[in-house]
Amino acid sequence: MSSKNLKPIGGLCCAVANCKQHSGNAIQYGYNVSFHRFPEDLQLQQIWAQKCKRNDEWNPKTSCICSMHFTPFSFAHDLKAELYGYVPSFRNLKENAVPTLNLPTDSEVSKSSTNCKGGIDAKTAKQICDVLRKSFPSSDSSAPLYLLPQSTPSTSMCNKDTFLHLDMSYTTDYEKLYKDLVKQCHILKTENQKLLEKTEKKNIRERWSRDEVAKSFDLMYYSKRAYMYVRDELHYPLPGLLSFRRWAKTIDMRNGLISDVMKIMKLNSDNIEDHEKLTVLMFDEVKICSTMEYDLLHDEIVGPHSKMLVVMAQGIASKWKQPIFVDFDVKMSKVILFDIIDKLEKIGYKVICCVTNCGDANVKLWNQLEITYENPTFCIPNGRKIVFIPDSHHLLNLARNWLLDTGFCLDGADINKVPLEALITKISSEVSPCHKLKREHLKCEVPLQQNIKLAKQLLSYSTASALQHYSPIEDFELLNNTAEFIKQINNWFDLANVSHANNNSSPFKSPYGTFLYQQDRLLNKMYNTIIFMRCIGKNSLQIFQKGFLMHINGTKQILQILKENGLNYLLTSKINKDALQNLFDQIYSGGDHPSPLNALSRLRMIFLGKYPGIVSNKSNTNDNNHEEFMVAQSLKLANISLDDEEEVDDEHSEGSDTDTTSEDEFQIRNEDKNKNEMEVEAIEYLAGWVALKYKSTIPEIGYKSKNLTCQKYIMPSWINHLSYGKLIIPSDELKKIIFRVERLFNKFTKYQVPKGSNVVAKLTNKIFSRMSVEKKFKPVIETYIKQRIIIRMKYSNYHIQLLKQKKKSKN
Repeated sequence: MSSKNLKPIGGLCCAVANCKQHSGNAIQYGYNVSFHRFPEDLQLQQIWAQKCKRNDEWNPKTSCICSMHFTPFSFAHDLKAELYGYVPSFRNLKENAVPTLNLPTDSEVSKSSTNCKGGIDAKTAKQICDVLRKSFPSSDSSAPLYLLPQSTPSTSMCNKDTFLHLDMSYTTDYEKLYKDLVKQCHILKTENQKLLEKTEKKNIRERWSRDEVAKSFDLMYYSKRAYMYVRDELHYPLPGLLSFRRWAKTIDMRNGLISDVMKIMKLNSDNIEDHEKLTVLMFDEVKICSTMEYDLLHDEIVGPHSKMLVVMAQGIASKWKQPIFVDFDVKMSKVILFDIIDKLEKIGYKVICCVTNCGDANVKLWNQLEITYENPTFCIPNGRKIVFIPDSHHLLNLARNWLLDTGFCLDGADINKVPLEALITKISSEVSPCHKLKREHLKCEVPLQQNIKLAKQLLSYSTASALQHYSPIEDFELLNNTAEFIKQINNWFDLANVSHANNNSSPFKSPYGTFLYQQDRLLNKMYNTIIFMRCIGKNSLQIFQKGFLMHINGTKQILQILKENGLNYLLTSKINKDALQNLFDQIYSGGDHPSPLNALSRLRMIFLGKYPGIVSNKSNTNDNNHEEFMVAQSLKLANISLDDEEEVDDEHSEGSDTDTTSEDEFQIRNEDKNKNEMEVEAIEYLAGWVALKYKSTIPEIGYKSKNLTCQKYIMPSWINHLSYGKLIIPSDELKKIIFRVERLFNKFTKYQVPKGSNVVAKLTNKIFSRMSVEKKFKPVIETYIKQRIIIRMKYSNYHIQLLKQKKKSKN
């Protein structure tokens, strides 16, 4: 037999004194024992060596300690093994782990390195015995078989008890701990499976808050694929596309800055260049129908309001625009303006210009901001200057109106409408060189005073050329002065409304800054004309003249700001109110004055890109910049389409009194009846309408009129007159409750329309607390109060309209 087969098998043994664990018996008998080398840290290595209690010579750097001497907390957690419930083949110790279990006491004698190898030698001896038994035939002789020389370990080492006996006291605690850990891992695995099953369910959330949807939109905006992966593959609970569509359609737009819009603008600011964030603010008021409405979403009465203030932000060097502020019956003030500018600055947009008309409220704002026509700028709290520009279209209208009303005097020469009247009379034929000029161009009545198209056609280059060419009057000085003034106004207006960067047909139709010498010469000439011109009968500059001067000085300053930001020219159409006026034209596209809630709904649909109203050819202005609303742009980038979305539920939309049914209208057919009797029957009818809503949940609340058995001598009620057998007659108990509610309703509201937020909920709680009725009737009372408020609101609106009609008829 070869000596190689007798060679001892090497392995790892524990360095702790008197510990019998080594890699041989661990593998052979399946003990879950691991061996760990001494740490490299010398201080910690010395602590390990002291724990071993060894008196012989040995090298800690090449030694190991088995896992029997470490607590479970000394090992790093293997989360994967715990989750799937298996025992890892190897475990890692924590950095500061120290052996503390099954250590020898001071009285125990430590083994030498030779004795430590005794376990391995014993294993080798056993293997030799097994090989010899298989090699020689079995014999009945009881004589012992001596196979090892005397120098080898004694036969007692080959004893089965010696080879197989292990001190199980070292492993008892570990096995118990192992079983506990397996049990805990099984529990964790079960709980984790339950959580995965929950997250895999679709529509895990029925309702998402507006803040949750807005935060989720951030990820959807940057990558729809990433969003769907996180939601569907990683099973994170996130809103679906339907939630985003509903969120977009119910953007809260009342009373101040539109917070949802500002969040979307902040997202966009991270993806555009700095010069694209240069912003123009334009604001104006729009007339709305003065009526009261009930807002279903916020449970409050809105109105009556007569004006709606809208503020729009627009990129001066990029194609975006967005309404950011809406409020009712509020005038623009310094505080509101500074707050809007500050909020835009915080999300990355730099306001450099404000645009509005020359109305009385805006002139007061000029005074608050200490603006003059010589220096049309104001400073915000951080010290930065912002230019204030009057709207060029409004200035043109005012110039036309003053020309037709009074005329002008410039350097002792008159400029008036006489040549224009003569020209229109002279060219009034079927085929005319100035076919656009009509008699209505010379009328300065209230409806036509704001028509910018008539003003542009009257004060045009073709009109001035026709005056000089056809000479309709003999006063050539007046004729020439008027024609030159109209030419100058026309050239200025062309320069103030440039919308195309590549238009080089004329220096005055090119972007300001491309033909700077000719353009500045025109502006300086226009400035001198306006500042020395006086309206006939006036000795000082009028508001519209100051507006012209502010516009000229402000335009020059804006060009300097753009050059500081790396831009070479200014598209002057960006500093007028065309975009805002175009928005108002879309709101009014139905040909009516919308109510407050209706105006908000139209405005929301417009900047979502969903409003069907198209600006007609009767629009007062044309927006040639073709910008897109930033919210609609962001929804497109996020691949959120609103076209296929059904209408938003009534409970999540801004409803008004028009949402009620025709059953709310009470028509009094018998005028001879006593008024109180009619009101009682009307209340009973309304109670029946409420009972119909809750008949399925509260059966005893009423009964159908066809089941009624009336005595012949009893007069039928109003419900019996109207019913074909399907109306609900309220029970006696419900009648008592409703009549009591009606009295308390009139007492608390004092016959007025209640105002404030949560008006129905507050009034319901107040009335219900005064009544001793079952809690199941509280929704019934709330429905009655809500319908009662709407009825009173309609009644109040009707009388307001009657008063307006009476005032008009008197005038």
